[in-house]
Parts: sequence; structure tokens; C-alpha cells
Amino acid sequence: MIATQIRIHNFRTYIDCSISLYPYGLLVGRNNCGKSNLIDAIRVFYEDLKFDPDRDYPKSGTDDEEVWLEVQYHPSLDELESLKDEYKQEDGSFRVRKYLQSKEKDSEGKNRSGIYAYIGGGLSSSRFYGAKNVQQGKLGDIIHIPPVSTIGDSTKMTGPSPLRDLLGVVLNKIFDKSKAYTELKNAFDAFEGQIMAEVTEDGLSLNAIQDEITEGIRDWDLEFNLHINPLDQQTMTKYLVGHSMRDNLLDQEMSPDRYGQGFQRHFIFTLIRIAAKYSTDKAPNSKSEFSPSLIWLLYEEPEAFLHPSQIDVLDTSLRDLSKGEGTQILITTHNPQFVSRNIDDLPSLVKLRKEFTTTTVGQLSKQDVVELFHENQEEVQRWIEAGEDVNPDDLTEDMEAAKHALWLNPLRCSSFFADFVILVEGPTESALIPRFIADGMISRTPAGTFIMDCLGKFNLHRFMNLFSRLGIRHSVLFDHDDGKYPYVEETIHNARSEHTFAIVSFPRDIETFLGIPYAGSPHRKPQHVMYYYRNGLIEEINIETFVAKIKALLPKPA
Repeated sequence: MIATQIRIHNFRTYIDCSISLYPYGLLVGRNNCGKSNLIDAIRVFYEDLKFDPDRDYPKSGTDDEEVWLEVQYHPSLDELESLKDEYKQEDGSFRVRKYLQSKEKDSEGKNRSGIYAYIGGGLSSSRFYGAKNVQQGKLGDIIHIPPVSTIGDSTKMTGPSPLRDLLGVVLNKIFDKSKAYTELKNAFDAFEGQIMAEVTEDGLSLNAIQDEITEGIRDWDLEFNLHINPLDQQTMTKYLVGHSMRDNLLDQEMSPDRYGQGFQRHFIFTLIRIAAKYSTDKAPNSKSEFSPSLIWLLYEEPEAFLHPSQIDVLDTSLRDLSKGEGTQILITTHNPQFVSRNIDDLPSLVKLRKEFTTTTVGQLSKQDVVELFHENQEEVQRWIEAGEDVNPDDLTEDMEAAKHALWLNPLRCSSFFADFVILVEGPTESALIPRFIADGMISRTPAGTFIMDCLGKFNLHRFMNLFSRLGIRHSVLFDHDDGKYPYVEETIHNARSEHTFAIVSFPRDIETFLGIPYAGSPHRKPQHVMYYYRNGLIEEINIETFVAKIKALLPKPA
């Protein structure tokens, strides 16, 4: 089973939004945009975190006092067979809503609280399987890895931890048929009888203490008994199992916390991955009992403290883990490398943005991707009709998909974390504009502004269309080239949306606008323009008009 959609109503920065979920999903956006709030909403749904109205009810923007979280699940065919018929949707899924705060009444006349399923087109009046919480094994389990976690928390035996849970699963299976455990348990039972009767040289024994206490409470007709706790799996895991780590290079045992945070995060993920594997390795359920298999891993900032090469390895491990039946992964990330490696699956990316106190969600559906590529292909066909020489491969949607996957490298994927993007033709503008900003020539740029090289004007509309669907605000700067490509300019203007702030162009090109000679070859253009600027070879009036041109691309600060 996997979760396929979550809807959040009045939880922190989410007023009312819906997000599609996939076996492997990524939440991206700037700091404080709502990524952790979404993770915490899922944790509250699964009771890994307690709902606190003072903390979790929105501070502004809501029109009612209802607070609920809704999740749609898609079970496997075997799991669906054991689901109550009344809960089954036509598409083989089921949907439940957890009320955290409500004035609506249930079948008992009480305010709704807990989980209710959809039956037909509306919510049931009684709780899902009659349960108030999700601890009855009907909706799977979550594993949460926070941005900062320690090896000690993940390996402790005296309380819940991934290592203790993992050992518990394995030991339970071993104890069922272990001859060694049976012999140890019998010996321990014999030990209990013998140790109670053992007497010291001065006449002390556990039996004597037991009898003396019993004598002291005899008037109450009570008897006090001492006993040695049975040697079961829980006791052994908690008190008798230890662990250590040996450093083969140093040829000695070392504490894991002596190593860097990168290793510690990798070690913690290794425990989680293996624990998830064993936890989902369940015996088949009886067909009369609905107990689906789902381990949902919520991983915040998995790239923290990791070297770029380790990020690639971790991403591969996460994606492989998400392919297992009954395993699902949702991560928050600030790392464009993670995004770039998953760009082939655009719907799995969720772009979050905070407007004042409310989080907005940008996400493409699978149909959106089909339409996006199709619209881009229609524009290419129109260019051909206008006389542009286009390679036949560029007319296929497979090539359109390949271009997006190729172009959205880690650098360009930084745009997914920006609040505002300036789309430019090439590396000259993407180098010069940030330099003007750094030198204070262009002030008051929106926080989180990114300058994106789009590999020429023929691609500007592609990124405009993509960003518009994701809700990323942007402006466009390109060379007019004295009107040489009117059909391309028409495409750019047609791609304008509510998320496009401005479209601005140089009459011919940036060199002419700045009054500097041409570089001689295209690949020298960026360094040539930067050389003229750094050495004060551009006239002041041209710098001022260039700055004015860039300011026209920027929204005025709120």
C-alpha cells in the first residue's frame, strides 16, 4: 500500500491544500516555506506527534475552526480484497480523514474526533473500523528522521530506536524456533528457583526477605513474592544486547559519535533502511483482516553533512528503497543535486512557497507534464512553418523530456528553491547580473532571487511554462536581435502567465546595449563582457541604462 494524496485543512501555514504523493517524493523550497510543517502534519496524522492547537492552528488566513488531515491510500490487490467493501472507491483506493478539531457531530452526537472513511461520495458518520487512532495497523507506520539526529538516539536500547526495533523484529522470529533460546530459558527458569534459595554465610537469602515482608503484612491477608523477570525478547534487547564499532584502520573499537556528522547520518539511514526492510517483511494477512503493509519514511534534509558523491549514493539508495512493496519515502531538501537526479519524474517534485503566513503548493500532475511537452512541441511546429530549421528529433515528446532532464542540472535546479527567477538567454547575463547585485549596483532584489541561463532564447518559453505550472514567479530578459526571430518572440510572450512579472529585451544584444565590441566567438562572450565591466571599460551611462533594464524585471518590494 502507498499513500497517493494528502489534503491539509487549517494546519499551521496550510489553510487548505492538496498534494499528490508518490513512492518517492521531494518537498523543495526556501527556508521557512512549510516543508517541515507538511512532515509534521503527517506525523500528527500517525500520532508520532501530538496535536497542539496553540502551536498548530493557523495564526491567520482561516475562515473556520475545523482542523483535519485527509489521506488517500492505494492498497495492493490482496490488501484491497480484505478492505471493507463500503470503504472501497471505484479506482481501488480508499480515503480517510482525521479530525483534530471540529464542531461537526458524528453518529454518537459528539464532536468528530479521530479517523473517518469516505463511503460513496461522503464521509462516514462513524470512525474508520471503529478506531479513534491509527494504532490498529490499518494505515501502516511512519519512520521520521529529523534534520538533526544522533547515533545515540538511533541505537539506544532503553527506549524506542531503529536499532532496537530492528533487533526486536529479528529476535522475535528467532525465538519462535530457537533451540538455543529454549535451552537458555529453561536454564534461566532453573536459575530463578536456585537463586531464591541460595543462603549467604550470614544467613541471608531472597526467600528469607520475601518471607519476612510477607510476615509484616500478614494481618492484611496478603503475600509478597519476589521473582526474576523472564528472559523474553524485550528484556534481552533492552538489557542484554550491546553494540560496538571497530575501526579496521586503527585496529580498535571506536564510539560511532567520534566520527563526523556525514558518517553518522549515513549510519542512521543504514539502520532505517534495514529496519524498514525487515518491518515490511510480514507474513501474509488473513483475507478477513485488513492490515496493509506500509512503512512511510519521512526524511528531513538527508543531504545534511554529506559530500556530493555521498548524496548521489544516498539518493540511489532512497529510490531503490522506495521501489519495494509497502515502502514509501518523502524527503525535504535544500539541495539542487537531489532535485536534478529526480527531474525525470517531475510530478514527484512539490514546490512550496510562503506568501505572508500561508504556504502555497506548486506541483505538476502526470497530465500536466503531457500537456507541457505537447504545448512546447506545438510551438516548435509553428517555428518550422515560419521557416526555422529544426531537427526532426526535436518534434518528438521523448526529445522534449530528454531536454528537460538534461538542462535541469544541479545549477539550474537551484531555481526550484528560489522565490523569484530571472530567465536569461545565456551565461553572459547569468554572470553579469549577479555581479551587479553583489557590487550594489542593483539593490532591493527579492530575497531568494536566482538568475537562470536558459541556453538561448529558443528555450525561454519551456522554462516559463514549467515555472508557471509550479507557481514560481519569474521575469524574462532576451536579445531582440533586431527582430530576426519574430515567431520565437511571439512564443515567449504567449507563454506569459500570472506568475510572469515582466518580459524585457535588448534592442539587438547585450554587447551593443553596453557599447562594447563583440568577442569574436560566442564562447568568449561571457568572459569578454565581464572583462570590460571589471576594468571600467563600459561607459557610465550604459551601466545606468543596463541597471534600469534589470530593475524593470524585478517586482517592487512589499
